[in-house]
Amino acid sequence: MMPILYKADETEFDTYGIGVLSDCTFCEVTEERNGAFECVMKYPLHGALFDEIKNDRVILVKPNDTSRSQPFRIYRITTPMNGIITVYAQHMSYDLSGIGVLCFESKSVSPQLALERIFSSTSSQHSFNCKTDLSAPRAFSVDRPMSVRAVLGGTEGSVLDVWGGEYEWDMFDVILHSKRGKDNGVVIEYGKNLTDVEQDNDFSSVYTHLLPYAVVKNGDTENVVTLSEAVLPVVEKYAREKTLIKDFSPFFKDGETVTEDTLRAKAKSYIKQNPFGDETPTVKVSFEPLWQQPEYSQFLEKVNLCDTVTVRHADMNIEVKTKVIETVYDALAEKYSSITLGTAKSNFVNTVAEIKSTTDKIKKETDSFPLLMNTAIKNATSLISGQQGGFVVMHTDSVTGKPYELLILDNENLYDARNVWRWNVGGLGFSKSGYNGPYETAITADGKIVANFITSGTLMANIIKAGVISSADNSSWWDLESGEVHLSAYTKTEDTEKLSENISAITERTSTLEQTAEDISFKINEQSTGGKNYLLNSSGLNGLTDDWEYSGSVSVLSDTDVISHTSSGSAFVLGIDGTLSQSVHNSVTDRAFVLSLRAKKSYSQLSAYMYVQYNGVKKEYLFDTKDSFDWTDFSVVLPDVSDGEITVFIYSRGSSLKVSDLMLTDGSIIQHWSPAPNEIYTNEVKIDRKGIEVSNSKSSQKTVITNTEFSGYYNGEKIFTLNKDETQTKKTTVDGELTIGRTKLIPMSNSSQGLNIVILD
Repeated sequence: MMPILYKADETEFDTYGIGVLSDCTFCEVTEERNGAFECVMKYPLHGALFDEIKNDRVILVKPNDTSRSQPFRIYRITTPMNGIITVYAQHMSYDLSGIGVLCFESKSVSPQLALERIFSSTSSQHSFNCKTDLSAPRAFSVDRPMSVRAVLGGTEGSVLDVWGGEYEWDMFDVILHSKRGKDNGVVIEYGKNLTDVEQDNDFSSVYTHLLPYAVVKNGDTENVVTLSEAVLPVVEKYAREKTLIKDFSPFFKDGETVTEDTLRAKAKSYIKQNPFGDETPTVKVSFEPLWQQPEYSQFLEKVNLCDTVTVRHADMNIEVKTKVIETVYDALAEKYSSITLGTAKSNFVNTVAEIKSTTDKIKKETDSFPLLMNTAIKNATSLISGQQGGFVVMHTDSVTGKPYELLILDNENLYDARNVWRWNVGGLGFSKSGYNGPYETAITADGKIVANFITSGTLMANIIKAGVISSADNSSWWDLESGEVHLSAYTKTEDTEKLSENISAITERTSTLEQTAEDISFKINEQSTGGKNYLLNSSGLNGLTDDWEYSGSVSVLSDTDVISHTSSGSAFVLGIDGTLSQSVHNSVTDRAFVLSLRAKKSYSQLSAYMYVQYNGVKKEYLFDTKDSFDWTDFSVVLPDVSDGEITVFIYSRGSSLKVSDLMLTDGSIIQHWSPAPNEIYTNEVKIDRKGIEVSNSKSSQKTVITNTEFSGYYNGEKIFTLNKDETQTKKTTVDGELTIGRTKLIPMSNSSQGLNIVILD
């Protein structure tokens, strides 16, 4: 479906608005599960509606295989030198980011009532509605004013945070599903419909053990509570151990006692709720929608966001059955460019929502560093100054009698002492195993320090040799043995904006190259498969004309349902005993043709059918059924056309049958619908083989130029007409002279004096 442009205040979308963006060269919609929902469109500078494309205006675009067309508000337009602008638009629901919600609190409320309270407690009026199939009552509050979209999701304490679920954005309706998608048994398989696949197995967040701890504050001091076993096992299938060190202090409420048992319970619960012992594979696939192919048209293998699908590729040992978390849809070709399956990774929408909580966490941990340092200092002071016992022994040389070593022991007998401080010219060391060591804590004369744990305010060094260098919260680390680096980075706004601009520039250049390649591909494809529509007035955009033969109940319709589900935005409607047919003469013979269309049958019981007749009496049926069906694509290939006449015939016995986007073209590949050559249809201009019609809905005026006459209409009544024989006008005003045959009428200088009548020789 071609995008349609509307003014910024449009809410109905039941007309063509400003016009159809038929010159659009690229239009892609990306939707993420509970995330971004945006559209990117490319449009040439020479396009008919280029001057009408402005920020804040709305484009109506088909976002996927199953949903109706959706409105997207333009928020950014870039104009490169290649003559093709790029238009960025967000779904209309993003307007909720600019609507505030006032504070309220409910101790126990159902999700439906919570949503209704949110949408009714806004700072300004809006057209949005809300509903959900969730029902469990819970405590919910808005403790400070924020936007509606922020309250819905992306912040701590939001609707999504409290109840979970999956959002669907449909026009002005916000729908929170407990489970949005379905499992329709769709299989994407190599050799069948899979065209590209990329599997990403992310191992960076996999841990084999959890080391939980909690910090208990007592005045200016802090005590760290850990488990007696130190760590809890998470998974045992990996050869290398990797421990997640996590502070569980925030998991304890104010006044809650922190003990080893409570810490262990919270840690086990955390392991159960967060399966960080497993890889998180994601699969990105591109596939050919088989339901669009004639031989598979009866299998409606349509995929939507949050659906569960199966992907198979035997050579790559891939067989995944998982949820669709992102779709990228080509609105012009009406098929997916790609879908992503698996576990959602961080995206910009979620990251922005998490910035505040992450910043608060960093501040809290940073503020705790001075306390941790003070605790270490006080602990050392207590150990050193609080001792009442101990024995000091000084070793002297037996020859010179001079001292060479100082010992501090926990027993007066050197060989019975276990805790020994030993200080001599070689260094200072401490042993827990007696005089002969080993000395696991030491400062040696060659400038080395040996210790299991060093607390430092500032550490300055030229070279640091280590196994792993880690941040305090273990969010960032560098494994010097394996070379693996993991960084949790945060940038300043100005740096992010600059980087974003650079990425956008690169994206623009890449998109230009891709577009050029697509243009080349399209031209080659067009040369080999055709593209001309041989059917005239193929969707009734010019009403019921004599291009078609019809009888019974036949009309033309262009309502919201038709506009949302067809490329042309117009459809023929066949009622009781309605027939509609058109014969194409002088088509190119000895080659293949393909006929395609969209149709909808509203009621069952009464039959409807459609066929194409060629090569004299040969017929191919596109459908023949009593059953009702929603908007469905039908097509048939005529492989051996040897006669120059092809007839399309449609019949409805009594049910409402809508038929649109009829396309008869040479070749064997289905082409996107387009009008016949020399046909142009917009809201106010219609051009075809019969002539030109220019109308103005605001003034109820219409001008028609055909090959026989030039006419003007007002409110449907013909006001004037001019043809080769005569000129007729309902009312005529002549400024100046009027000649009729041999008589000339000349007004006097003062109109009140009348006319001079002159008889010409």
